[in-house]
Amino acid sequence: MIILLFIVTLLFIYFEQEVFSTSFYKLKTDKLNLKKGPIRIVQLSDLHSKSFGRQNRRLIQKIKRLNPDFIVTTGDMITSTDSNGNAFLDVVTACSSKYPIFYIEGNHEITAKYDTLNQETKWYEAYLKSLEDLGVHLLNNESRKVTINEDELYIYGLTVPLAHYYSVPIDIQKQVSVRAIKEVSEVLPDLEEGHFNILLAHNPFLANLYEQHGFDHVYCGHVHGGALRLPLIGGVLSPERKLFPKYSAGIYQIGKMKMIVSRGLGRLRLFNRPDIVVIEIYPK
Repeated sequence: MIILLFIVTLLFIYFEQEVFSTSFYKLKTDKLNLKKGPIRIVQLSDLHSKSFGRQNRRLIQKIKRLNPDFIVTTGDMITSTDSNGNAFLDVVTACSSKYPIFYIEGNHEITAKYDTLNQETKWYEAYLKSLEDLGVHLLNNESRKVTINEDELYIYGLTVPLAHYYSVPIDIQKQVSVRAIKEVSEVLPDLEEGHFNILLAHNPFLANLYEQHGFDHVYCGHVHGGALRLPLIGGVLSPERKLFPKYSAGIYQIGKMKMIVSRGLGRLRLFNRPDIVVIEIYPK
């Protein structure tokens, strides 16, 4: 019985870390015509350099089966202590020729950028160059117009300053401003009035600032679903070491804005499988 219990426990732990869960959200808008059908978006977040099978084959196969119009990533696709970023580059290499990919930096990307400035390898700079060479749209406090089946929408990417995270290493504080923002307009341009505007932002805890700026949708990550999820309670712990974070996973209505928080793909988790988010946008 002890051996059986041990085997069952190992299988459960493997299942929790390696078997995807897909979160589907069907949302409506009157800002798009969508005459040729809904727009499908796949959101990936918080991979933290994890590979699902050799060269991330299982993740790539899952994305291709979902067949999105485009892919958005919402930060921490690498871990700051990584050395090459190959786990996500494998995904981009396999998918970028078919699906446009939009990428923002999370706190691990920002940390990696400044941790490696004085190292000979400067792997993070090479990683970003590889993403650009593969056609990834890197959004660092900027926007892109996207046309899908004659519908135009705008995607904004916010690089949330490190001041909004748990801690900033002293050596990084000497290299980069960690000043918090009080309004999104400090770093992002005004929205395109009358158009459908999406924000990619790693940190969901600035939700009120995002809503005040007027975004229709915001896609976030960072919280890893709260690491451990409990029935009726939800996520237990945020990366900032706060219990029962307000935004841990799922969809939130904040004023007229909808915010979707991915549970992420990497890191240790319990009752909280790796999460691939699919957003489908329909006409109202």
